[in-house]
Amino acid sequence: MSQSQSKKLMPNLDRQSTKVLNLTVLQRFNPFIAEILFTAAHVSFYEFNIETNQWTRKDVEGSLFVVKRNV
Repeated sequence: MSQSQSKKLMPNLDRQSTKVLNLTVLQRFNPFIAEILFTAAHVSFYEFNIETNQWTRKDVEGSLFVVKRNV
């Protein structure tokens, strides 16, 4: 198997097509979402503890979408 064959197949979508696809998926969870304003491909959630003055990484990570809703 060549190197190109072993790579994961990725759809060839432009930014607008990707945005429309993501919006469609998000609207399945919340039909009031009207528009995606901002997207981050991967984020991690941290919590700041004031007493110890330290950040602790939580078990939450993935894509982030800031959206505009109709309601």
